Amino acid sequence: MRQQRALEKARQVVLEAEQEKKRGQIGQEVQRLLAGDLGVLENSDFRAGFGAFLLHCYKGGDQHIVRESLTVVGSLVCDPDERRREHAVEALCRGAGAFDASNDLELQLLTFEPLSSWLACEQTFISGFGLACSHVHRHAQKFLATPRWWSAVEQLLVTLHHIQEGVIQRNSTIRGMVTKLLESLATKPVLEDLVDCYLQDKSPRKLTSEAILVNLGRRSVIYLLNRLMHSQNKEERLQLIKLIPGSGSVAVPVLAECLEKKPPWYVIRNIVFIISELNNGSLFTIVKPYLSYNDLRVQQQVLSCMVKISGNRLKSHLIEALPLVHDELKMQIIMQLSQMGGEDVARALLDLLKARDQFDRETYIEMLVKLCISFKFCAAREVIPALKELIEERQLHAGPADPVIVAASDTLLVLEPRFRHEDQAKGGMLAGREDEYLFPAGEKSGSIRTIERSIKELVAQGDLERAGQKLFANAVTAARDKDFASAELLREKLLEINPLALSEVIRLGEIIEEEKSSSLSNHHIAVWSELYEQMTTEEFNALYFAMKQEIYRADELVVRAGETDPSLYFVNSGLVRMSCVCGGRETFLKRFRPGEVIGAKQFFSASVWTVTLAAQIETQVHVLTYEQYVTLRAVFPDMAGKLFSYCSRYDTVPDLLKMAGADRREFPRYGVSIFLENLLLDPYGNAGKRKFRGELLDISCGGLCFSIHISSPENARLLLGRQIVSELAFADGDLLKCFGAIVGIQRREDKPQHFTIHVRFYRHMDPPDVSRVVNLNM
Repeated sequence: MRQQRALEKARQVVLEAEQEKKRGQIGQEVQRLLAGDLGVLENSDFRAGFGAFLLHCYKGGDQHIVRESLTVVGSLVCDPDERRREHAVEALCRGAGAFDASNDLELQLLTFEPLSSWLACEQTFISGFGLACSHVHRHAQKFLATPRWWSAVEQLLVTLHHIQEGVIQRNSTIRGMVTKLLESLATKPVLEDLVDCYLQDKSPRKLTSEAILVNLGRRSVIYLLNRLMHSQNKEERLQLIKLIPGSGSVAVPVLAECLEKKPPWYVIRNIVFIISELNNGSLFTIVKPYLSYNDLRVQQQVLSCMVKISGNRLKSHLIEALPLVHDELKMQIIMQLSQMGGEDVARALLDLLKARDQFDRETYIEMLVKLCISFKFCAAREVIPALKELIEERQLHAGPADPVIVAASDTLLVLEPRFRHEDQAKGGMLAGREDEYLFPAGEKSGSIRTIERSIKELVAQGDLERAGQKLFANAVTAARDKDFASAELLREKLLEINPLALSEVIRLGEIIEEEKSSSLSNHHIAVWSELYEQMTTEEFNALYFAMKQEIYRADELVVRAGETDPSLYFVNSGLVRMSCVCGGRETFLKRFRPGEVIGAKQFFSASVWTVTLAAQIETQVHVLTYEQYVTLRAVFPDMAGKLFSYCSRYDTVPDLLKMAGADRREFPRYGVSIFLENLLLDPYGNAGKRKFRGELLDISCGGLCFSIHISSPENARLLLGRQIVSELAFADGDLLKCFGAIVGIQRREDKPQHFTIHVRFYRHMDPPDVSRVVNLNM
């Protein structure tokens, strides 16, 4: 036994001597490393003994060597050379392993921080990757277990989360290992401590705990969602709802799985809100089924989510949602879609109008009103017969003041002149004239629609050459017949079907310009000689080319009373009959001949038409829209005064109406001078926030007129057609509210920048109320 102990002791002495010798050798290599000799890391024996050497130094009190050595090796883990990175990571892992049993977290930070940095930069699954992740995992667990060390692990978790989300791109092997690492760190005790800290508003570590929670991956999302679902504290729920979206796409499968379990409505609403905060359009498919959920609050949340995440697909998503949601929400969608416009919107709204029998009785009238108003902004030709049918239907059950009839009628007064001009621009056709010729003078070209059908057939057959030839020939014919709008339209169509036909398109442009330069015929100059004399040649030519030619057959409507159509009509040939309705009958007022202008009042003062115009025989007119006039005025400032002076000579409508015993109002008007408050409404009847004062000038049972200061005529024109509520206060405290629409704006001659605003009531005012208003002036 004594001999055996002696042998054992001898072996121990030899082993210690060898270890001491090895430590000495490694110590020398450490010194070389600290001196800048990085080749030391090539030595596998050095890397293998590096950790033990550092632990010996640490226990011996040489901690400065430990820190300096780890710092140098740690600086090499992101080296561009892959082999050097592998050696540095291996050495660092040896050092980390040597201190695993230590409770000195500051010491462990010397290996944890560089390994965390390495994970952020490493793009290859190098040798020792798994071992390094194990050391990172063990250190991170220790840091997460102690709140004061949470900040040490925050950046690592951000890096891991970015790799998992694909923000930092890595191969599938690295991403899989990172995901496992995150899952293993998100233990329930850690998550509980982090959430408790996050929910404490005054906690100094609140922001750190928030950052860690959103970056801890799937298990963190599961824990947060469960805590949210079971929380009885509203403030706590609000904080948790805001937190979950920060986890990014990793939250999506967790949220979808929760929805599959058919949770209560409030959980669904919270999940939909979280999805909206993820702001990812592809997630619409997850929330779409809940557009028809039986709880209105859920539907509303889905709509809000859809608006936020849909991006450029919002219109199509809203159209999908329209037939699914509750009628109250349908009205929200109607208003949103109407602002987007387009044929697809018009079709969707028309389909909804056709299904009106299924509307909720409580919102039936409001739904119809909103639909009627929306067609002003997204109209299709089919809207007009649909609205007329609706008016006929309502007239069987309601009076003329029915809000649906009022809204539908107002929309028709805007749409009909719009489509009338559009038809003329497409070839002087109204619906049903597809087979007539576009150019009455020579009848050399077919109508635009006929041409387009023919071109579509040729394109479908793949015969682009013939399609191009046909477009070119018709465009030339249109230009030579002085129909420049059609010529330009066909030229654009040629470029659309064959972008390579540049030479033909350029030649067409030259032909159109040539024809324009010679288009002022002697007849036209003779008809408009007085106007021509007042203008320069440049002004007259610019005016001529800005106008659109329109042709009306005998008895064809040009403008109907009540319509909003800010256009000037210059009669070139034929006759135009002006009439008004007086005493329930149509009364002839005047016949306009070539050389006369119609519409000065509506054009320069902004008002609806109070008369009806129709062609008495085949008539050709040139039409100047207000938008074209504004463009001309910017280039030729002096033209505005000349045109106004000339057109005013033909503005005899007020005198003609008085001679016929008619007026814009059916009831006596009473002059007054008192102040009233006014509130403009949006197109759907929603009140704005600001009221403005005006001086009431006159009032009747059918409407009123007041004066206000407006900075410019252009701002004044914006009021035409707007709904308005005017309020008058009586001495006894009563408040009279008058609801109507602005049908005219006129500049006052006695007060610059003051305009008279003419309002037509939707519901006639009772005569006693009119008398009370008039008595206020006494």
